[in-house]
Amino acid sequence: MPQLRRFGAAFVRLMPFLLSACVASQSSTPTPAPTATASSQLTLRVLVTGLTDLDTSGPPLAGARVCAAPPRGGERCTETAKDGTATFALAPTTYLLRVDGPDAARWMTDTRVVDVTGADTAVWVGLPGRIRITGVVRMESGAAVARAQACAHPLSRVDITCARTGADGKYTIETRADLYRVDVEGPPGAKLVPQWEGGSAFEDNAAILDARTSDVPDVDFALQPGVVLRGTVRVAGATIEDAQVCLSTLAAPLGWQCERTDKHGAYAALRVPGDYWVWALPPDRVRATGLWYDRVLGGVDATAFDLSSDAALDMSLPNGPQIRGRVRNEAGEPVPDVFVCVDTPFTSGRICRPSGFDGSYAVTTRAGQTYILSVIPPAGSGYIAEYWDHKHNWVEADAVRLATGDTQVDLVLRRGVIVKGTIKDKRGLPAVSATINFGDPREVEAAGATDGTGAFEVVVPPGKYHVDVFPPRFPGNLVGREMEIDAGGAVDIDIVLEDISP
Repeated sequence: MPQLRRFGAAFVRLMPFLLSACVASQSSTPTPAPTATASSQLTLRVLVTGLTDLDTSGPPLAGARVCAAPPRGGERCTETAKDGTATFALAPTTYLLRVDGPDAARWMTDTRVVDVTGADTAVWVGLPGRIRITGVVRMESGAAVARAQACAHPLSRVDITCARTGADGKYTIETRADLYRVDVEGPPGAKLVPQWEGGSAFEDNAAILDARTSDVPDVDFALQPGVVLRGTVRVAGATIEDAQVCLSTLAAPLGWQCERTDKHGAYAALRVPGDYWVWALPPDRVRATGLWYDRVLGGVDATAFDLSSDAALDMSLPNGPQIRGRVRNEAGEPVPDVFVCVDTPFTSGRICRPSGFDGSYAVTTRAGQTYILSVIPPAGSGYIAEYWDHKHNWVEADAVRLATGDTQVDLVLRRGVIVKGTIKDKRGLPAVSATINFGDPREVEAAGATDGTGAFEVVVPPGKYHVDVFPPRFPGNLVGREMEIDAGGAVDIDIVLEDISP
């Protein structure tokens, strides 16, 4: 069954306005707010409209079926009028309200509990459109894959809808109208490598399906057989839970895919056969140094691992010195949840650790190296992300030398102005991984990138900025743009990129 999202609690405060607008043709006076009554029955008014992908009200839905069921006794049903309203006279109690659209194949069903006690009640119900995403899952050989799981991930909501393939490899996902990414996992035990639509191993690189107004057919997949790398991660002979084992293929310029160890310190990584860099990292709480295959501390010294068939690889992480300190703001107050990141000047693997409630942080890494520190403050905090000590980039950053003992580096965060917004194309599809630079023609003061919804947030010192927007590499059909902004205070901008071939 498709997962249903419940709407209503966040919109109850809108009901007097919505209902008054809806019944304006029947009365010259505004609809009164719900009032208490001494009658044995109370009035429940329900306004049913469509719901857009932005969770805003669409047009009224005439002919929707509205049913109210008390805890005991039979339910009562009626259809909405032309203005989308339905009215019940009910005994005071709580009711299970079920609303079906005028065409069940087109509209999702909404079910909620409504309290009709002590006063007349008005409820707005927004029904999202129902769409279907369909396709076929096959092996690379062309054979159908039964019992594979296909899942639709909405860009801006958390509810995921999944469906299993039949014996013919076909699947149908029924869900609400919206923008989606779709991924597929093979059936349990089949050792087929999961895949996002478009062939990507990463969600942010997956194709975005526009299912806001219609069904999306022919979302097909060809899954590759995989091999499994298994092993354990240990420190001083003891297995470590929540360590990360990260693999990056040599076959393409792709990012790292990481697996976490379980409570027994074990991990399993299902991958396409090939050669991989392997890097193991301890969790925050464990004082140990990350290790590359084959038992080296630096990425430049690493050896590719041959994963042409199932293999085992245990990693034993060594101890090491720490760069540690406290993160405070300019008033001297501790700042928690700041990621403090450490890397060599010529990057060999950045390691980030969060600051605690008292602003303290610690990053364990290898001795005898020079490091560059940077900070990533929590979103919405208004602190500037920068390099130590208040530098724009790693070239200008002050270096930290780490010998065999711990080194203390206290960090002070500056407050700035939040510039946030979205970058999308003319259809409203997000430009994922687009970059945006703030500065002047000679220097970049700050930079950011969009997330999977096309949103970005950058904190800059107050001032006027030249802004350069660069489109993502995929799908490669968008044109960048430039603009000027005055960031004397918080700025919220929505940027639309033109298509190179409209």
